[in-house]
Amino acid sequence: MLRSNKWLLLLGLGAGLLAGEGVLRLAAPQVYRRPPVWEFDPRLGWRHIPGAQGQLVSPEFSVEYRINGEGLRDRELAAAPATGVQRLLCFGDSFVEGWGVGQEERVSEGLQRRLAGVEVINFGVAGYGTDQEWLLFEQQGRQYRPDWVVVFFYGNDLWNNAARQGIGAERGFKPYFQVDPAGRLQLQGVPVQKTGFWGEGAAPWHWRLGAYLQQHLHLLALARKGLAPEVPVQQQQRYYQGLYGAGEEGAQQWALTGRLLDAFARSAEGAGARLLLVYVPALLQVEEEDWKMKRELHGLAGEYDLQKPQRQLQGLAQTFDIPFLDLHPAFALEGRSRTLYFRDSHWNPAGHELASQALAEWFGANAGLTGR
Repeated sequence: MLRSNKWLLLLGLGAGLLAGEGVLRLAAPQVYRRPPVWEFDPRLGWRHIPGAQGQLVSPEFSVEYRINGEGLRDRELAAAPATGVQRLLCFGDSFVEGWGVGQEERVSEGLQRRLAGVEVINFGVAGYGTDQEWLLFEQQGRQYRPDWVVVFFYGNDLWNNAARQGIGAERGFKPYFQVDPAGRLQLQGVPVQKTGFWGEGAAPWHWRLGAYLQQHLHLLALARKGLAPEVPVQQQQRYYQGLYGAGEEGAQQWALTGRLLDAFARSAEGAGARLLLVYVPALLQVEEEDWKMKRELHGLAGEYDLQKPQRQLQGLAQTFDIPFLDLHPAFALEGRSRTLYFRDSHWNPAGHELASQALAEWFGANAGLTGR
């Protein structure tokens, strides 16, 4: 009898777990699953794998990733543009790469649909800062003979530029720059050290099994989320203080970012192109409730200025004579009537659509490019 009850208990527990997994899968998905499309790179830290494909899955979306033969999330490309066609290269992090949206829904494709006689190429790579974007341009972008290089700047790029390891989903080491006594940028950290984050063979089998189950079982993902330690409060506070604090926090990082942007702009000019700097507003700058939530969640006491990042960037753009477009006004206005972001803070398709519209208007007014 005792053995029979034990089996009934186990069967009931198993049925309950299966039911719970099914309910979560349908009503409240929990898993995050990255496609196997990034790999270690000794010069850039990481990059896309040429020809790779997979599915990016989160509780909010499931989208296909396809990487072309040149390592870009884009169509296959010719080395030179067609006669009479101008080329725009878009550089940035996961916003430009198109985290959470289909390839045809991204800002780059929207911009190409809106401009006549223009070919837009997407060089976005998740987790990159301005430093890696500049290195990618030097290594690969300039060979596409661009007329314009569009560099998108999101707030965490400030910290990416000063970091020696990725601060987003990427946890490996990366190249970084330091300023020498003469004010020149010096590349450091290359060749990049490879860590166990990259490559299944570098991790023990039980770690790989656990990671696989967490990426496919919603109950396990929910349990791990509840048990995982939170990011230390001090780290969160430093992040927001540097970006939005009313004081001088982050001044050193902003100075380094300015030097990187200046070097990037001069590299673009050397390749026959002009650089446009674009500010990507954060969700908390567009939705007031999100900022209230973050202040409470991270204990953000004190005075904050939510317009500080774009003012800093505009000042750097003026100093180094770089054209600048701030997307915040368009997003703040449009965000009153529709949702432009996923809850993970990336643009949804509507956000990409609005960004491409604002960019097309800028190019029409400032570069003489006509709409379709």
